[in-house]
Amino acid sequence: MPQVLTGLLNGEALKPVYAAKSKTCDEKTVSASSKESLDLKVVGEEADGWRVVRRNQRSVRLAKDKPADRQLEDDVWSLLYRMGFKELNFDRNFAVQAGPNTPPRQLDVFAKDDETVFIVECTHSQIGGSKSVKSLLDKIAAIREEVLKAVQSHYGRTKKLKVKFAIATRNMDWRESDRTRAGNAGIPIITEDDLSYFNRLTDILKTAARYQFLGRYFEGEKVEGLKLKVPATQGRVGRRTFYNFLISPHDLLRICYVSHMAKASNDDLDTYQRMVKPSRLNAIGRYIDEGGTFPTNIVVNFKRDNLQFDRKESFDDTSFGTLNLPGQYGSAWVIDGQHRLYGYAHAERAAEQDRSVVSVLAYENLPVREEIEMFVDINTQQVKVSRNLVNEIVSSLNVDDPDPKKRLDALCARVALRLDSYSNSPIKERILTVAQEKSHFRCLTLTSLADGIAENSLLGSIHKGTKGGPAMILAGPLAEPSVDPKLTMNKATEALAAYFSLFASGLEAQWALGDDKGGYICTNLGLRALTQLFRRLIAFVERTDDVRAPTLDAEDIVDRISRYVAPLIKYFVSADAGDITRFRNRGSSLQSVDQNCLQMMAIIHDALPAFDVAEVRAYIESQDAEGTKQAREMIDHINRILFDDVLGALKDKFGETGDAWWLKGVPKSVRNECDKQYNESDGERERWRYLYLINYSEIIQHDDNWEMFKDFYNFYGKGKKADLVRWIMKINKARQITHHAEKGPLSRDQVEFVRRVHELVREHIEERNPVIPNHRYLPD
Repeated sequence: MPQVLTGLLNGEALKPVYAAKSKTCDEKTVSASSKESLDLKVVGEEADGWRVVRRNQRSVRLAKDKPADRQLEDDVWSLLYRMGFKELNFDRNFAVQAGPNTPPRQLDVFAKDDETVFIVECTHSQIGGSKSVKSLLDKIAAIREEVLKAVQSHYGRTKKLKVKFAIATRNMDWRESDRTRAGNAGIPIITEDDLSYFNRLTDILKTAARYQFLGRYFEGEKVEGLKLKVPATQGRVGRRTFYNFLISPHDLLRICYVSHMAKASNDDLDTYQRMVKPSRLNAIGRYIDEGGTFPTNIVVNFKRDNLQFDRKESFDDTSFGTLNLPGQYGSAWVIDGQHRLYGYAHAERAAEQDRSVVSVLAYENLPVREEIEMFVDINTQQVKVSRNLVNEIVSSLNVDDPDPKKRLDALCARVALRLDSYSNSPIKERILTVAQEKSHFRCLTLTSLADGIAENSLLGSIHKGTKGGPAMILAGPLAEPSVDPKLTMNKATEALAAYFSLFASGLEAQWALGDDKGGYICTNLGLRALTQLFRRLIAFVERTDDVRAPTLDAEDIVDRISRYVAPLIKYFVSADAGDITRFRNRGSSLQSVDQNCLQMMAIIHDALPAFDVAEVRAYIESQDAEGTKQAREMIDHINRILFDDVLGALKDKFGETGDAWWLKGVPKSVRNECDKQYNESDGERERWRYLYLINYSEIIQHDDNWEMFKDFYNFYGKGKKADLVRWIMKINKARQITHHAEKGPLSRDQVEFVRRVHELVREHIEERNPVIPNHRYLPD
């Protein structure tokens, strides 16, 4: 009988194969005895698609991109090798023969570890879009039994290896019928996103990433080689049963699973963990190699079948016995201690020689909500959990929460996350979650986007029930009338993606900048303003078209508001750097977002007068461009008056000998700042010439100076001295606008405030009147 599995390699023999498969091109060397012959050979090779990589005197190194189908196979093979599968096929001609009378069955990728055999068939699309995989599914169905027999014949039935077929795809969309059939047949789908995710995870976790991989694709399946018994203590806290036991970290790694905040193809509502940090893992690995141990528990939650506990002895509510751990990958979810556990994968000593044990606190079938709450409780006690992480947790924690407020928060966060993965979203892969590094392109935060959706009530708002009844969600413009979570998330994601696409396609260069220099539209501030504008435009078309947005589909909503967006896009197409900076520099407060949105609406109104909204009229009327120019001159005059008056008063009191007035009358922090700028200058100006307007407030309040200034600088009446001179700070804020044109004009009220202060400064400080009457000159 012929060998049933030929063409498999293991150990050191895999390394040179990996070296070739991990590259994106084929390489070869051609040589010749003369330069003429060598050049002739190279010309022939170039005609076949090879390109020159390096020229030597009598040889040339050539390379050629791999065909797309083989590249996908090599990428899958390389990932499985890196994750620690111990035996893999040599090349793509690998075939399985179950018996002497059966034809060989070709398989793309064959990988085996101690408990499993993972077989992957690969397919791709040259042009993208939908592609049928019916032929692959038919092939797997036809050869499955033969391959199982071949594996058993080759390795022996006592191994009880778990065999899994999978299909890897690239640049294609699965047809729903094929996806359903694959699911029913237990054939998992590995997409290019999955390959990217697990390659990154392998960079971090090394071979321990294999258990994450198997935990996903063998989910819920029993694996004989994983069954294990450990001595354990059983106890109870409230309604919850827990177990304490010691176990080899390498055995625990095989059954544990940590759900990370990283993009993957499955929409895992249980996702909540932070991506592990390689620097911590490396440090922990070194600590373990030096003999270090951990005194604290690793906390896990067994989420599969009920655990079998063989009780041997009991003490009140505590029992001692044997715990039978489930033989399933991904059966124990790590709530806390992932860095300690995965640090063992970074230790140099081999698992076979490691006799370490770790202490485990295990719960059984904790609901997802309690699991996440425990994670947050533990981590907020040890290290602050970021707001962005909390939003990611919220999106998976409360989708079905009975509390409508929590449910609505979850919907907003979930829609924001979906926009990072939705194929038609112009902000796909641009939202900064905990797992990614920030860049100018990936600069958006889940917090800002989710807050923008929530504060504009796009999905709904909370309304108290009548006559003491329960609170409820009133559908927002992007929600389905029933506020069904799934339907609402779909509609909102489609609508926001289509709306943002208007700007992404119309302002392609600006959109691509992100938060780089000159960029504004595709930033947190830009999208917050655009989101608010979306809500205001929807409200406008609801009034003018006499429709209700919850009854419209996403496409209809965006179609109705697109004509109003067009003038704004036209404005930003021709906007100069100052125009962009004016929007960008207004600040990150909600008030600044409001102002930017109103400015956008004013631009639309200017082009389409029919877009007549009371808020826009009021905003336009409130702006005072001419008054801002006058305010600039008045602020400069105020600054000169305060400089002369404050310095003159200090010199009169402390004297000028040895700069006593400067050393005694000016706070040290102010002097240090002036000295810093003086030292960086050419020395032509005295150091006190670097005083800013805001510094006079500090000087006036310094030590005993207040008694000298209070009768002239108090424009409010009674109160703390800091409050009585707050007009200086308000004038300084106005100066930040008047002296930086990109920040826009002052409002009429702001101009009037500057004008009133200017009058008071001239009347009571410039002429140093004896006393200011004890009543308020300025409003609060």
